[in-house]
Amino acid sequence: MKFILEALVLFCKQSEERIEFSRHLSFFHGEMSTGKSTIAELINFCLGGALKKTPAISSEMIGTHLRATVGNTEALIERGATLSTSVEVTWKSDTESGRDNFPLTAGSQPLIGDDIFNYSDFLLRHLGSPLLKVRSRKSDPDSELHRISFRDFFKFCYLDQPDLDSSFFLLEQPVRQEKSKDVLRYVLGLHSDRLSALQTELADIRQKQRTMREAAKQIGDFLERYGFSSQEQISAEIDGLNDEEEKIKSEISQQRNTQTPGMTVAEEDAAQISALTRTIESKRQAIVEIDQRLHEQRSLIAEFITMKFKIARSSTASELLSGAEFHACPACGTELADAISRATCLLCKSDLGKAPGGLPGGNAVIERDLSDRIEDLKRSVARLDRSLERQNKEADRISVERAILQARIDNARRQVESEYIQRARKLEARRGAIGERRSLLVRIKEMPNDVERKLREADAFSAQISELEREIENEQARFEKGRQNIQSLELNFHSILQAIHFPEFKPQDRISLNQKSWLPYVYPAGDEQRAWTFNDAGSGGKMVLFKICFALALHVTAAQNSLPLPHVIIIDSPMKNITPDINPEVFEYFYQEVYRLLKEELNDWQCILIDQTYHAPPPDFGEHVERRLTKSEPKYPPLIGYYHGH
Repeated sequence: MKFILEALVLFCKQSEERIEFSRHLSFFHGEMSTGKSTIAELINFCLGGALKKTPAISSEMIGTHLRATVGNTEALIERGATLSTSVEVTWKSDTESGRDNFPLTAGSQPLIGDDIFNYSDFLLRHLGSPLLKVRSRKSDPDSELHRISFRDFFKFCYLDQPDLDSSFFLLEQPVRQEKSKDVLRYVLGLHSDRLSALQTELADIRQKQRTMREAAKQIGDFLERYGFSSQEQISAEIDGLNDEEEKIKSEISQQRNTQTPGMTVAEEDAAQISALTRTIESKRQAIVEIDQRLHEQRSLIAEFITMKFKIARSSTASELLSGAEFHACPACGTELADAISRATCLLCKSDLGKAPGGLPGGNAVIERDLSDRIEDLKRSVARLDRSLERQNKEADRISVERAILQARIDNARRQVESEYIQRARKLEARRGAIGERRSLLVRIKEMPNDVERKLREADAFSAQISELEREIENEQARFEKGRQNIQSLELNFHSILQAIHFPEFKPQDRISLNQKSWLPYVYPAGDEQRAWTFNDAGSGGKMVLFKICFALALHVTAAQNSLPLPHVIIIDSPMKNITPDINPEVFEYFYQEVYRLLKEELNDWQCILIDQTYHAPPPDFGEHVERRLTKSEPKYPPLIGYYHGH
């Protein structure tokens, strides 16, 4: 992935600051608070990151632009200080040119072609990388797919100062670790374009199957709720309606030929009202009886609960007085007669069998019995409550039905029309209702079959899903090259740790990359029981070196095996928490190894180093840029030349 940073321009209120980058090595060093880290942060900002607003940036910056080569495309990337959701890009290549405002978050419609939805897609497409989608949770085949963005790659290229000793590429952060793992899988060859396509297709088919089954379930539940669970049931109801309609037609025909009907409509309604009234009275009587039983049983529960408390208090008193012998009444002092037997109270000589406290040892039995009785009564009360609710609902329904009939009788009394017309109207109304019901049933008659058909189609997807799962397994089995790349990464990491004389790291120690957590572990003398990794390194300085060396090893492995990783590495403060004058060997060996790598394995890479102390590359290193930034020396101005703080 060819990626070259050409120049960064910072537009301020009183000046325009330009930073030129070498195509191989750019080293920025000097005093604190002069803008060294801001250079890297502004590059990150132009590549889609958040703007870190230092006092100088907050008060003076208007905007910035970055000139870069992305693949074979020249790009001018512009962002304003207040523009937080999009990036303006002007680009030119041998085959195309253009200018567009790319959002950082993908929308629903592509901006260019069929697959560029946001700024990240633009960068990845011109770097020659496919636009990858991977599962949010690898253990869940039904989890949704998410996009791997340029920012996920860039975290392995930009080692920023705040996170150098606190985050190992976000691999230890539960929310964001999966994307870092996905990038490592892809870069090291454990993820392929075909695998991504297969996983996307599998996700689509699973979603279609779930949607189809859910739709069938909802339709089936609707039909069952309204009594339309099968085509046979609907057909039987249609036949019943047809029979009833025939009877109504026959009755209408008979009515036309009959002068005096046996019973008028009003009389029929009145008879029905009388029957409903009797039913209502019966329901109300039942309700009164249920209410009475509920009141009795709730009162009994209350009495049992009170009795439990009395027995508990009596038991407590008995325990307190157990073993005490009274010769005189504690209230009045009268001498007491001798106890007749042990079945009498020691104090008052009453018969214990008749006393509220009972004989010793009987309270527990009584309490258990009362508890059982209370539970039985509660269950009985619950049943009566349900019965009362049903009776009330039924009484209300019958009352409404009676009110409708009464209103119809009252209306008939006010109307002056023949009994024939009333009966005919009633029959025609019922006939119309039958027609509407039959029309509805005819329309939904095929719906149960549609449910079965949808379920069969959903089941048919299972064969496609099984076939895709087999293809995915076969594709994953072809990752032998990826396993070789992992071994190469482990060897390169070991070599770099040894070359910089990493504290307490010995040549006989072994490196192992855990392919679940993707954290590299050091096995002292090959002993897995004493394994340690980034978080166990100890001091902040060792954590910084550990992370930088892993990033360098990853880039070296990418260079050796032509792996898809942007050819740029930015390291902000590699000597963070390391003092060059106290740890001169670490300082010297580290920069010697970095310059060796840039001359040899990483000779096609661009490197930007930011540190307080400058360590010059060897004389034969080749092209490089060095800039010193100070607060007070005019020859070495800070990033914003005129700014000296508030």
